[in-house]
Amino acid sequence: MENGGRSTRINRCLIERERRRHMKALFTKLSTLLPRKPTKMSVPEMVDRAIAYVKELQTRMERHEGMKVELQAAYEVRKRRLIRPVVSIRDLGSNLEVNLITGLNMGFALSDFIHILQEEGADIISATCHHVGDRAIYTILSQAIYPRIGIATSSVHERLKSLIC
Repeated sequence: MENGGRSTRINRCLIERERRRHMKALFTKLSTLLPRKPTKMSVPEMVDRAIAYVKELQTRMERHEGMKVELQAAYEVRKRRLIRPVVSIRDLGSNLEVNLITGLNMGFALSDFIHILQEEGADIISATCHHVGDRAIYTILSQAIYPRIGIATSSVHERLKSLIC
């Protein structure tokens, strides 16, 4: 009977030793996760520091979440203020003047406009751009490559409208 009690005691000692090793490994890992690592720190100090650090991280996270909400709200306001592009075309005989008024955040390239005009038989004479506040005003003056044929104004207008919508 004495041998059975002795082996149980040894088993308990081994289990306790393993538990202490495991706890030491966990505290070492916790120590590496904390900022500003002093050379020596007691276990209660380490736990106190870990608690303070987690609270600091929670405060930072709440502050960043607040900033995120503010930025999203500002983005929504700006998005609502988006300016819908407006195209107007003036037929000047063998010349064609295209005016485009849009926000600074246009979702298309001006080169697409020029490409459409060229496909429709226009030769670009000049292109200008003016910025007024949060708007951009583009004016493209073009001339028919073949003046007798001219430029199909309605076709140009439809294609340009489909590009900006």
